[in-house]
Amino acid sequence: MNDQRSTIVRGFLWTTGIYASSIAVRFLTSVALSHLLAPAILGVIVIAQTVRIGAELLGDLGLEQSVIRSAHGDDPRFLNTAWTVQLLRGGVISLLCFALAPFFASLFGVSLAVMATIAAAPMLNALASTSVFSVARRLDIKGRNLFELIAETFGLLINITLALTMPTVWAPVLGLLLTVAVRSAISYCLPHPRHHLLLDKAFIREILGFGKWIALSSAALYATSYSDRFYLGGLVSLQLLGIYGLARAISDLPVSLSNRLGYLVIFPVVAADRETVGTASRAHLTPVRRQFLSLAAIGIATLMAWSDWVVSLFYDSRYQAAGWMLFLLLSSSWVAVLAAFNEAVILGRSKPQAVSIANLCRILFLILGLPVGFHLYGLPGTIIALTTAEIARYSVLLIIVKGLRLGFIRQDVAITVGLSALLAGWVLLRRFLELGSPLDFLP
Repeated sequence: MNDQRSTIVRGFLWTTGIYASSIAVRFLTSVALSHLLAPAILGVIVIAQTVRIGAELLGDLGLEQSVIRSAHGDDPRFLNTAWTVQLLRGGVISLLCFALAPFFASLFGVSLAVMATIAAAPMLNALASTSVFSVARRLDIKGRNLFELIAETFGLLINITLALTMPTVWAPVLGLLLTVAVRSAISYCLPHPRHHLLLDKAFIREILGFGKWIALSSAALYATSYSDRFYLGGLVSLQLLGIYGLARAISDLPVSLSNRLGYLVIFPVVAADRETVGTASRAHLTPVRRQFLSLAAIGIATLMAWSDWVVSLFYDSRYQAAGWMLFLLLSSSWVAVLAAFNEAVILGRSKPQAVSIANLCRILFLILGLPVGFHLYGLPGTIIALTTAEIARYSVLLIIVKGLRLGFIRQDVAITVGLSALLAGWVLLRRFLELGSPLDFLP
């Protein structure tokens, strides 16, 4: 019992601590590229990334989750089957992206060469070793997070070097491909079986049996996480899209941390707690979860209240509008943080279909909300639609975890009230000191 709680605490501390360094790396990359490249170039990259990540998620077979949860997850034959499936998947996705490059280039008004080049990213990503999955399976939180930090640091150096030497759209495009390639290469520095092509029929059935629900969930995740950028890509200028992409990248940081904690700590712990049907893991998760969410609430409330100042401090006047965008986006991020932890618990109980249902619900709200929000209120209305959809997803997940007797509704409500109170206090202080409001530049 104490060992499990110690594992959870260590996992949260290592993930949060190293991710703080990861945030610094991402933030430095964002600031550097915003000063070295024009907003319109960043807009092109938002579109290219949206298409690339969409292709990756739409073809997601849940290979990592399969390795983590399977009783055969340490079997070299299982790992080599997963690696072979990963290679085949990456090749197919890259070919599809290349074939569809003319369509996306025409749809968004960007260079065909850029879209065709980005198509190589899924294949480069598929070359990675399964060692990355095995590290998560062993609950080696330190090793996994250090690996990701090293990869992101290489990415920072690559992107800044390219932006300095060629301040064109090709700097971030080539930077993306090289970063993915380097990450795949260094994955072989982690312990792994000798990889070779292998397709074991029994293991394929197991992977696809679990992976079909992950694929559906990932497709829904993409539709909900990137549909705003995909939708706006055809409606607003590349310059405005680049500014929005910058604000979105910052607001995604707490969500990314929560997802990482969920998949690297909560999911494996709950999955391993089969004997007590999650009772023991819930008892140990409760205090650690409360402490993390309390810190996250303080950080998000403070960043929301001073979002315009943060943007003005680190970015030039071209990105001023990112301040009010960031304020609105962070409200959606907070709900996503809460949802991420519930989703990890549900996956740990081997209920991926339930996660898919929650994400499909979010999609329905976005299908209705994005066009209505943009029509009524423009870009602010679009962001409000994102928050509404996140609330819908969270509500469905809440019902599911309650049925599993693993819910934390009281904790979530209490901390959300605290976040709202702190935000109100910061805004009132700004008013009292005549420092304006984070929404002063809202159109």
